Amino acid sequence: MTAVKKGDLTEIKSLANPPQLVKDVLSATMTLLQEENVEDFRYVKRFLADPSSLKRLEEVDVSVIPPELVVKARGYIDGFTEDKVRSVSAATTSFFRWVNDVLSKAGSGAGDLSKPGNSS
Repeated sequence: MTAVKKGDLTEIKSLANPPQLVKDVLSATMTLLQEENVEDFRYVKRFLADPSSLKRLEEVDVSVIPPELVVKARGYIDGFTEDKVRSVSAATTSFFRWVNDVLSKAGSGAGDLSKPGNSS
């Protein structure tokens, strides 16, 4: 599983008006975590400030993510590449990798990513 670092959280949280690409990647992240208000960046910033956010990212169980949320999350990042994301925001790259990891696991039915034997 791709690790999101605390520094990435801090950097993104500090953005007053992030580029749309950053918002889209974070919306995909929040969608896969089954959060509400995924397009409200103020809500996203509250999530990023929560001390448990890194743990939630590390321990996501993809087997409980509804297929419609997988499709919705894919829609947010459709057409993005890691290079494109990195050119806009290096801190967002780890979230982009995390989203892609989760989408890959959700498509394969791998289940809980925090359990040994469930990584590719």
